[in-house]
Amino acid sequence: MSEIEQVIEDYVLGWNSSKPEDRLLLMKKVLAENCLYLDSHLPKPVDNIETHCQLIESFREKFPEISLQLSTAPDSHHGHFKLTWKMVKKNGDVFLGGNFFGEVNQQNKITKLVGFVDKK
Repeated sequence: MSEIEQVIEDYVLGWNSSKPEDRLLLMKKVLAENCLYLDSHLPKPVDNIETHCQLIESFREKFPEISLQLSTAPDSHHGHFKLTWKMVKKNGDVFLGGNFFGEVNQQNKITKLVGFVDKK
């Protein structure tokens, strides 16, 4: 497994963590302090780890039965990556799907993550 693949795997683990303190530890491991997160469903970019965790916590409170999963293995080169993801209900039904495009720094921490949701 490449370093970027491990970073992405840890990001997904953090996203799916039911404990906010575990999520914060994992996010501090994989996100640069000033990581920029952009998503068309947000009114403005998220620009730090704490706000990123709050965004995830808010989603998880609203949809506690949904988990984030990779639909395909990440593809990466020259500090950039892309991946296809899906949000899955406990019964296996797909709630949402989409793509992430991102960048990592020399420490293999995510500096930018841009999310796109597929239209249903």
